[in-house]
Amino acid sequence: MSDVYARLAGALGGGRTGGVRMGGWLFGTVLAAGGGSLRVSCAGLVLEAGDLHVPPELSYAWSQDTGGEDLLRAGDKLLLLVTADGQDYYILQKARWP
Repeated sequence: MSDVYARLAGALGGGRTGGVRMGGWLFGTVLAAGGGSLRVSCAGLVLEAGDLHVPPELSYAWSQDTGGEDLLRAGDKLLLLVTADGQDYYILQKARWP
């Protein structure tokens, strides 16, 4: 199980995982992605790649957009989990509406 989902499971089970208290769910918007660069707007902040925990099934390091669902692109909506201290942001998945 990836670190992101292990922490999520712990958060749902008891609120603490490895000494980290989970704060809540947030939605964010990808401002820019590709070529190893990632910028996400979330909770009034602009977060860079180093500020985010990105699951391995999503990519922002692509150099050519192949149209795959695994690529993060400007405009994508994201579901994020944030720690209670607001210091760590975990991208859980792209948010999709029908």
